[in-house]
Amino acid sequence: MKYRIRLWDFDGTLADTGRDVWNSIQYAAKKCGGEIDRDYMKNDSNLGKPLAEIFEKVMPYPGKQKFGQFEQLVRIHYREISMYEETYLYHGIAEILESAEVEDAADYVITMKPKSALERILETKGWSNLFTDCLSPDSFDGKEKKKSELISYILEKTGCKPEETVYIGDTWSDVIAARENNIDCIGVTYGDGDTGELLAENPRFCVDSVCELKKILEEGA
Repeated sequence: MKYRIRLWDFDGTLADTGRDVWNSIQYAAKKCGGEIDRDYMKNDSNLGKPLAEIFEKVMPYPGKQKFGQFEQLVRIHYREISMYEETYLYHGIAEILESAEVEDAADYVITMKPKSALERILETKGWSNLFTDCLSPDSFDGKEKKKSELISYILEKTGCKPEETVYIGDTWSDVIAARENNIDCIGVTYGDGDTGELLAENPRFCVDSVCELKKILEEGA
């Protein structure tokens, strides 16, 4: 059976956003009087660490009293200043998304990236029309929602059966969010996530390339 509803994580699954995120972090570090070692930034799995932990890598260390300023500067640069010159869709992803109508499928973004940042990236890069809808934790008024709750919302909104829905992501938490909604998960190892942690959660499928991902989406489960 082919998947009619395809839910996508954004960072490390649809798009390589690492360099621009690091650029915003480095911008904030320099504004606080320090810098982050480039070797540390070469490991994109470090992007999954809490910002407070990354802040401890700023040298010379500005002191914990500067963390609030650092956090705010990262947010401002990434959401308002960056033009995302180094953010791009992984090779072959655009082809998959553009074939959705032919495949009788609909594509949604389900991400933990804040709504304002996601919308600005999609608008700046011209990708908005590739998706039926995009949801972030703060897409709704009031309390922020978890990824599993966002998936549940799409299932309820579309009325699609769980067996016709798939979540595609690069981290262990993506597999868990899918499992909590009784839908399949395709884990991708070409992104930022830790492959060992991803595999430990036993996604329905695991692929090392967009080419392999495309084949599964075309042939179905």
